[in-house]
Amino acid sequence: MNIMALYMKKIPNNPQFETTSTTTTQHSKIQKMLNETIKPHIQTFHSLLKTPSVLLCIIQGAPGCIPWGIINTYLNDYLSQDVGLSVEQATFVVLVFGVGTFIGQFVGGAYGTHLYQKDVRYPNLLSGTMAIVGCIPLWILINYDITPENDDTKAKVTWYMLTSSLISGVGASVTGPIVKATLTNVTIPTSRGQAFALLNTFDDFGRGLGPMFIAMLIRTFGSRRKAFNVGVGGWILCGFINGALFCTVVRDEGYVQDVVASRMMMLDNGVVVDEEDG
Repeated sequence: MNIMALYMKKIPNNPQFETTSTTTTQHSKIQKMLNETIKPHIQTFHSLLKTPSVLLCIIQGAPGCIPWGIINTYLNDYLSQDVGLSVEQATFVVLVFGVGTFIGQFVGGAYGTHLYQKDVRYPNLLSGTMAIVGCIPLWILINYDITPENDDTKAKVTWYMLTSSLISGVGASVTGPIVKATLTNVTIPTSRGQAFALLNTFDDFGRGLGPMFIAMLIRTFGSRRKAFNVGVGGWILCGFINGALFCTVVRDEGYVQDVVASRMMMLDNGVVVDEEDG
């Protein structure tokens, strides 16, 4: 009898039940971890994408990256091989475009702030208008042919192209600081990091797709000039999307200000604020 009792103690009561219990416990821990870490981020992203101004700020960069793909990847080679500039001149034209982008970012930041003090909608009109205007000098630059009869003529043509490059750079880069300022104003502080993560992700994605899209256009049209003329139109679409913020930014920014004000009031009253609310 004692031998049988000892033998029965060595046998597990219910191995299948113990395995099932362990699996259930692990599943509960995983579910809890997902609810505490990933689910709040998904809810935040969903809330951001439901905000019209945030959505417009994010998607405006997609068409805008197509002309940038032309400039960053193809323009230098195009100017030297197709337009007729020397390699040195082509490089200098692109360099002048870069100077224009520096000026445009300064103008976008400084003058955008000035316009914001008058009306929160005006900076978006500026960014949209400048994006569209920037297409014109870039089209001139792409479609200009150099057929000089002497060195003096070539020098004049080069200065003409440098001016077009500079103005195009200014127009193209005004949008950047204004979009970032707008995105800051239409997102509550606790979700601002996720909003800029989305913006940067879409911008990086567009930088890769822009040159690929242009390559597809070149294959379709059989000409770099025709493909570039179509691709530059991306700034027009970008400009209209920025202009659409004129209709949404007042309501979305007002909502953010109300949420922040209510949270500050709750903190002053000693109430614990749930960061996921709003």
